[in-house]
Amino acid sequence: MEKINNNDRRVQRTKRNLHSSLVKLMKMKKINKISVKELTELADVNRATFYAYYVDIFDMVAQLENEMIEEIKKVVTTGNDTNSGECTFFIKVFDIIKENEDLFSILLRNDGDCSFFEKFKKAIMDYKFSLEIDANSKTDHFVIPFVVSGLFGTIQQWLIEGMNVSSTEMGQFVLKMVLNER
Repeated sequence: MEKINNNDRRVQRTKRNLHSSLVKLMKMKKINKISVKELTELADVNRATFYAYYVDIFDMVAQLENEMIEEIKKVVTTGNDTNSGECTFFIKVFDIIKENEDLFSILLRNDGDCSFFEKFKKAIMDYKFSLEIDANSKTDHFVIPFVVSGLFGTIQQWLIEGMNVSSTEMGQFVLKMVLNER
C-alpha cells in the first residue's frame, strides 16, 4: 500500500472536507450513531478514500483530538514565566479554540469525550504557570488543578455564548482571575 503524503494539498482538502462533514454529523447525533457510509456521502468522497486515512469513525475523531492537543502543546512549550507570557498563553489557547470553534464546541460539551477533556487538561497543566506555589504547603498543589478547571468552565461558557468576547479579552480576563486581580 502506498504511503499517503499528508502535505499534498489534495489530501489536506479531502481531510478538511471529511472533518467538516464529521462535525456537521456530530452536531446532530452521537459519534456511535455515525456511519462511514453516511459520512462519506455527506463529504462526497468514496469509502476507500476514507479508509486510506482512517480505520473507522472513532479513529478519525481520535486523530482530530490529537491534532488539537498538539496545537495546545505547541503553545504550552513556547510559554514563559512572565505575566505577559501567561496572557499570551491564554490568548493563544483561546485563538486555537476560536479557529476550531465547531470541533471544540462538540468535544468540550458536557456529553463529549471525557478522554479529550483529560488530554486537554493535562496539556494545559503542563504549562509552567508563574504562580507562587510553596512546594512544602499541604494545599498549594491544588492551585493549578483549580486554575485549569476554572479555565475549562470559562472556555465552555465562552463557547455556549457564541464567543462574543475576543480571544485577547478572554486571555486578559482569565489571567486577572488567575492572579486574583478581579
